[in-house]
Amino acid sequence: MAKLATELVEQFKAEAGGTGAVVYEAEGAEDARNCVLALAQGHNVRRVVKSRSVVAEETGLREHLESAGIEVRETDLAEWIAQLAREASATHETIQQVAELLSRATGEELKPDPQVLLKAARRTLRQACVDADLGISEASIGIAETGTSVILDDEGNARLVAVLPRLHLTLVDCEKVVPSLDDATARLRALGKNSTGPKMPSYVTYITGRNTTGDIPQALMARAQGPEEEHILLVR
Repeated sequence: MAKLATELVEQFKAEAGGTGAVVYEAEGAEDARNCVLALAQGHNVRRVVKSRSVVAEETGLREHLESAGIEVRETDLAEWIAQLAREASATHETIQQVAELLSRATGEELKPDPQVLLKAARRTLRQACVDADLGISEASIGIAETGTSVILDDEGNARLVAVLPRLHLTLVDCEKVVPSLDDATARLRALGKNSTGPKMPSYVTYITGRNTTGDIPQALMARAQGPEEEHILLVR
């Protein structure tokens, strides 16, 4: 990693830590897996919800947590359906097959109607986020000057993963750390120009440190509208 990039990561660590986040670093896939497992076990985590993450997929994070007895629920709709299909040793190539999978998962008898299935999936995934001990997201961008993680999503589930569980962990690829908000904005615009869909993702979530409120006199309180603790894992 070039010196400038290293300095950006160090600045990001310092700023994120100063805002109340707990920051870790991992060298490679095995180190990343073990770091997340240690975090989960140290906080007695039993249920995890996870948004779409290239880092998690490349490191085999979900499988590693599951092998330790921790339940992991995918919240991206396509990935959740694929997860249900693997668990049931079934296929999900037709809407009838998807209806069967979601009916088993929700405990409801669902008609093979797209809107019916979508509404049922949303209800179930939202409740899973409420019940989860830990939410795991991936930042598409890290902003060094503020220690901010920028999470992109088109369904809205990534935002629920970030704010509803009692603990939240953001995975950050060190190569995606940029100097400033202006640089992050430029990268977002570039992502839009290079995609065939909408110019910008439907949901852009900025997270800077632990959620607190000072609105109650003489009381700075955590988990005003979000997790009790914000954790960040920088992966090299």
